Amino acid sequence: MGSVCGALSGGVAALGLNRGKGTVEGKQDPSLFPLCAELYHRFGSEIETSHFCRDITGTDFTKPEEVKAYMNSPEKISRCIRLVGKTAALVKDMLSREDAKSSSAGVKSSSR
Repeated sequence: MGSVCGALSGGVAALGLNRGKGTVEGKQDPSLFPLCAELYHRFGSEIETSHFCRDITGTDFTKPEEVKAYMNSPEKISRCIRLVGKTAALVKDMLSREDAKSSSAGVKSSSR
């Protein structure tokens, strides 16, 4: 409907899959919410100035004629594809950084 960008929503979903509980009884990784907040802020400063699809695409997705114009615009589609790629790369880097922290913390604690 033009609300939160799907690339950002997808990034949060990926973080949840990686750091979430996994089961109802399970415990989520305490880094999940800070990572989601970091993604939100970095998306707005490093990738786009807005978090909203309607602002990024210039499209009101409640209007069929605007949706049709969007779908027929290679420039707009390409921009969204680039956003998805940049957001996925950012999430990957964030998770790699966190995994490196966890690995080094595990090495430190096991050497004590």
